[in-house]
Amino acid sequence: MTPKTLKLKFHPKTTKELNKIPGKYRQRVITQLAKLEKLTHPLQHPHVIKLAGKNRLDFRLRVGVYRVKFTFRQPQEILITHIQHRQAGYK
Repeated sequence: MTPKTLKLKFHPKTTKELNKIPGKYRQRVITQLAKLEKLTHPLQHPHVIKLAGKNRLDFRLRVGVYRVKFTFRQPQEILITHIQHRQAGYK
């Protein structure tokens, strides 16, 4: 029996955020999300860290100068909440 892979879902505003990213970075983000989707848990990806705070299921994926923030929901589902430049994430 093969392990289940992750299923990605995008918040409506994240598609707008992704479209605002310059082309070469956008392709890198899409490539890293595809790699993440093939895994069984987000922490198996080398550039994913768990975020501190109340919600213990929030994570961040680093892709160059961009950060993809997401929540691990239901069995094997990821909701992508933000795709931002690293400096915008701190405001």
